[in-house]
Amino acid sequence: MATKAKISQLLAYGVGQIPISIKGYLFGAPIIYFYNDVLGLEAWWASLALAIAMVVDGFTDPILGYLSDYTKSRWGRRHPYIFLSIIPSALFFFLLLTVDQSESQLALFVQLLTLTIGVRVAWTFYQVPREALGAEISKDYEQRNQLHGFNSMFGWIAGPTTAYLFLTALGDSYQNLSAYHALATWGALTIVIVGFFFAFTTAREIPNLELPKASLPSSARSMFRDIFSTLNHTSWLSLFWAGVVFSLFVGLTMGLEFYWNTYFWDWKPADVAIFPIVAMGGALIISAFAGPLARGYDKKKLAIGLFVISIVIGPSLLILRLLDLHYGIQILPPNGEKYGLLWWVMLVHGFFAANVVVLAWILVGSMNADVVEDSQTSTGRRSEGLFFAGPNLIQKAISGVGLMAKGPLLYFVGFQAAASTADKTLAIQDLAVVVAILSIVMPAICLYILSKYQITREQHQGNLSGLGYRDEASSAQSHISLK
Repeated sequence: MATKAKISQLLAYGVGQIPISIKGYLFGAPIIYFYNDVLGLEAWWASLALAIAMVVDGFTDPILGYLSDYTKSRWGRRHPYIFLSIIPSALFFFLLLTVDQSESQLALFVQLLTLTIGVRVAWTFYQVPREALGAEISKDYEQRNQLHGFNSMFGWIAGPTTAYLFLTALGDSYQNLSAYHALATWGALTIVIVGFFFAFTTAREIPNLELPKASLPSSARSMFRDIFSTLNHTSWLSLFWAGVVFSLFVGLTMGLEFYWNTYFWDWKPADVAIFPIVAMGGALIISAFAGPLARGYDKKKLAIGLFVISIVIGPSLLILRLLDLHYGIQILPPNGEKYGLLWWVMLVHGFFAANVVVLAWILVGSMNADVVEDSQTSTGRRSEGLFFAGPNLIQKAISGVGLMAKGPLLYFVGFQAAASTADKTLAIQDLAVVVAILSIVMPAICLYILSKYQITREQHQGNLSGLGYRDEASSAQSHISLK
């Protein structure tokens, strides 16, 4: 079986990231702000609902990943789940931003909890099999960088475009209800159209994809033994525990952009709508050429170097503004003037902060794919679904803890639903101090753990040879030499 895929296959896989990025944008800044500052749900109620839903989602991910590894059907191992997911995913996405049970805190909490669980579980059936599919499409050490690069490229097309359209629709107020309803409508339609396009396009490759190497274990005990023996892999565990720490960091800090823009930087939505589009430009170039950019480098070393740079760049503006406020100096230009000096500083900062880390995350995805053959060498099982979904139970639970901590943090520093704008403007400074510290300490811990990853290019090539996979180009050259 060949190790490399055609460019058309890599692109078809990348297109499937578009619906995921649209959903991901919603669960970034908009969702908690919408339910807290627009619908009036207290921040700790909102964060609790999102956290519970994330933990539920964490349980479904490894189960579905494991089942898809063993699924036998005329539609292959992954595609039956992908096709089943698309309509429910779009429907729950739409309802999450259009239903309004705001007559009481409890009713609004139940609404957010129920619909968020619906969205996340429906997406499990799409996202987990799709991520596993990537490790089947290409097995080549270098080409996997390009596959995850195209995946990142389409994600960057979808995410910033969604952000730009939404922020533009918001206009001068983050509380513009009609803009949230518009996001619900065209977001759901895009999920349906692009989701089915991806599913049908990649379904043509089903005859060339992997088949289950064994039948599903007959007992729960055998199943759990199978799962734990597969996941007891040194390099995968380094990715896993780094992901655990990063998930806690994400849970604590994700979704604060609207708070920063409103109370810390004094931006209106339309002022910063162009920021994600500018960041997208560089990210598209890096993603499209991820293969050539990373060629010849050890994936782990390059990823760690890029992450170190991102730790330095990421919280720098928060820290500089805090120094201004604390010491009464003026390192950064004053707030609030669109196209003023601060606007340009933040535009350039956002561009570099986003793009430095793009290639690093592409490499991490590629590193995870290389674990599949390393494990197969010792266990005889191809467990793409389990390796890509296995971390999610713990990582989403930990991220849920972060989400639950973020709600009380917002509440106690001054972001109660009834708090005045003046109170919130003071509270944002305390929040900035906490986030600046977390943005340095927690990613640094992640990098230390990531440094324990062991799979090199040479080891991966040895695994492929031992498993009988072949490089088509090498095979063709050998055939010519024999003639």
